Formats: sequence, structure tokens, C-alpha cells
Amino acid sequence: MVLKVFNTLTRRKEVFKPMQGKQVKMFVCGQTVYDDAHVGHAKTYVQFDIIARWLKHLGYDVFYAQNITDVDDKIIKRAQEKGVEPLSLAKHYTQRFLANMEALEVKHNVNLFPTTSEYIPQMIEQIQTLIEKGFAYVVNGDVYYDVTKFKDYTKLSRMSIEELKKHRIEPDPRKRNSFDFALWKSQKPGELAWDSLWGKGRPGWHIEDTAMTVTIFGPQYDLHGGGSDLIFPHHTNEIAQAEAATGKQPFVKYWLHTGVLNLKGEKMSKSLKNFVTISEALSRYDSEVLRLYYASTHYRKRIDFDEKDLERPKAVLQYFYNTLRNVKHAASSEEDTLDEVETLLTETQEKFAEAMNNDFNTPLALTRLHALARQVNKIIRRQKISLKLADNIVLTLRGLGAILGILAGEVPIEEEIPEEVERLLQQREGARRRKNWKSADKLREEIRKLGYLLEDTDEGVRWRKIDA
Repeated sequence: MVLKVFNTLTRRKEVFKPMQGKQVKMFVCGQTVYDDAHVGHAKTYVQFDIIARWLKHLGYDVFYAQNITDVDDKIIKRAQEKGVEPLSLAKHYTQRFLANMEALEVKHNVNLFPTTSEYIPQMIEQIQTLIEKGFAYVVNGDVYYDVTKFKDYTKLSRMSIEELKKHRIEPDPRKRNSFDFALWKSQKPGELAWDSLWGKGRPGWHIEDTAMTVTIFGPQYDLHGGGSDLIFPHHTNEIAQAEAATGKQPFVKYWLHTGVLNLKGEKMSKSLKNFVTISEALSRYDSEVLRLYYASTHYRKRIDFDEKDLERPKAVLQYFYNTLRNVKHAASSEEDTLDEVETLLTETQEKFAEAMNNDFNTPLALTRLHALARQVNKIIRRQKISLKLADNIVLTLRGLGAILGILAGEVPIEEEIPEEVERLLQQREGARRRKNWKSADKLREEIRKLGYLLEDTDEGVRWRKIDA
């Protein structure tokens, strides 16, 4: 099996082949830290974390960088509203963001979180290169990229020039073309600024990613990710800047984009104030529930967020953990010859890999994992299994779950029940195996009178204590 990924640049699935052997250089557009990150951001970060995990599982040496924008118009505006320094505000929200990433089990898979403020000299150098090569021009301390100078500017977005004119949101009568974009912004009164050849100012948003990645990876690298809302203008402009400055094509070999997360029909956005923060979601749901929620939808598809939908992955996760518990209880020191289970484990691993190698199809991979759990529960309801087989089942469930970032927790421990109730439970299971339903029902009633209510499920018999 080979890994195939959907490349936004070519609009088709391609065999994944890094530029340098088994090394994968991967960059994902990160957070602009003027407020807390929301569950829409988490969708992108968790889904690319799963992608990084799968690449590592396939034996690739992944270096994963995710930038943090700590110099931006929105940060400056929010800092002015709060009466604090912009970089101080950015640092505060950076720390909160990184805490979210740690809670979601994303942070440890990211090798580097470069910040804008750390790469200002590299941005100035790249802007100067673009000016010298004729791709950019200076107007009274501001620097703009001349879009008409770069051939195939719309090769990623596939937009027409008329669409460019409608989408550009930086009106300035001094620009050569209405769709040109800012590389450097001259300082306005009270704003933070750095010295440059064109006067004091700060970089535009788009230049930071290309200056960072050229510094970190060189002029070309393997995989660039981000939300689909960044295809234009952000990623379109990255290509124009990097390929013009370095003369190397392609700047990035594979462009992967996640679908947006909507709330009541609109994209979840801090600027629209229609968002649920990651911290709020984590205060009500375990991080593995959130990860399972995102993995249940293919990364390229949109999600229409409704918090009540988190109850479904919560129940599925509980089912998986109960399966691990049931396997533990079914383990016996006796040997068995359940070749069907070993075959099932092998087939599940193969089908899981087939799904993941098809453009990281996590919903199908989850279906394979769920089918395994369901089959295992049916088997161990009939008979005990060896300790070795139990270990193999657990290793398979946890191993495949780890790729999605789930099933790393402790197996739930049941409260010990009285010996009399345990004896009746065993008798009832025997009656059920013999299909003596009348006797099984009678034993259920006896157990209820002792204060325990039974529920027969696909994963086995569950019980809870009640008032006798």
C-alpha cells in the first residue's frame, strides 16, 4: 500500500513522495494570538496532528513547524483596547494557546512554534530581495507585491483577475494594482515598529510564513497545511513571495487544507464573536472526546458544530474503553486456539492502514476500529481467551487508537460486587449461553432484588447498583 494525499495545487490525489528520502518537512499555519483559540482552530490542529502521527507510523522522519503570529493588526487593536503592550498581550495568549495544544495532545508532535517577532530580520531580507528582483515596490515607507509580475499567481486558488479585485481588502490609491498586497506597513502613531531600509514599520501577514520556512527548511519543502479559508489570499501569496524570491519551484510539493468549522451556518471566527473556545470545550469534555469528534469527519470536509454532537464520540470512546475492560476480564491462564481473532486483528490493521493511506480517511479508519471492538465483544461473551491473545487485542486497539490520539487512558475499573451477586451473574451467563432465557430472566430478577440492575449490550453485561 502507498500513501496518497489530495493536493490542493493539482486538485487530485497523488502518491506521497517527499523531496528527500524519508524526511518530511511539514508546516501548518498556526494561531494569531489576540484571543483564545476556539474549537474551529482545534479541528485543523488535531487533524494535522493525526496526519503527522500517521506519517511517523509509516516510518517517515517528520519535522513539524507551526507558526504563531504575534505581530498583527488585530493584536495591535486588541492591545490598544486593553491598554497593554501588543507583544505582552500576544505572549499571554501564546501561553494559553500552547496549554490548549498540550491538553489536546498536539504540542509534543510539533517540533517548532516559530513566532513572527523572532523572524523580523529574515522578513526584511526577503522583502528586499523581492524589491531588487522587481516583484515589489516601495510607496512612502510601505512595500507592496506587484501581482502582475508573478506568472501563475492564481494557480493555487484558480481565481480570475476579477475575483481578485473583489476579494482584496487593502484599499490604497497608491498601489499599482488594486489586488497588490502589503509586504511591509509603515509605522502609524503609537504602533510597535522595527527599523528597515524603507523606514520604521512592521511586516505584512503573508511574508512571515515564507521567511520562516525558507529559514527553517530552505527554499522548498514537502507539506503545507492550513484551513481551506487560507487558500486565498494567504497561501496564494506565500507561493508568489517564495518562488519569486528564491527562484525555486515548487515552493511546496503538497498543499493540504482542512474544511472549516461552522456555527449556525457561519464559519466559527473570533472576529465574528461566534465561537466556543478550546478551554470551554475541554472544561466539559475529555480531550480524547474532542479528538474523536474531529477524527469522525474527513479532514477536508466541513463540520457544522453543535455541542450536543459531542455526546456521540463520548459514548463511542466509552465503548472502546469498556471493550478494553472486557478483554481484561475475559483473559485466562488457559491456552486457546482462536485463530479467528488473530486473523481479525491482522485484517483490521490492514484495513485501517488502507483507509489512512487513502488521503487520511479517519472516519473509515474509525469504522474499522469499531468493527474490531464489536467482534471482540461478541467472542469474549462466549468464552474466555488466553492472556497472550488478550494482550494482542489490547495492543491492537490501543496502537491504532494512538494514531488518532485516543485510548491512552486508564481502563475503567468496576466496583467489586458481592460474591452472591457474582455467583448469580455467572449462572445467568451460563443460562444465556444455553439459550435458557426463562432461567436467565429469573436470575436477573434475583440480582435486581439484591440491588443490582443488569443491562445486556453488544460489549457484554453491564450492571449498576440501585436501591434494593
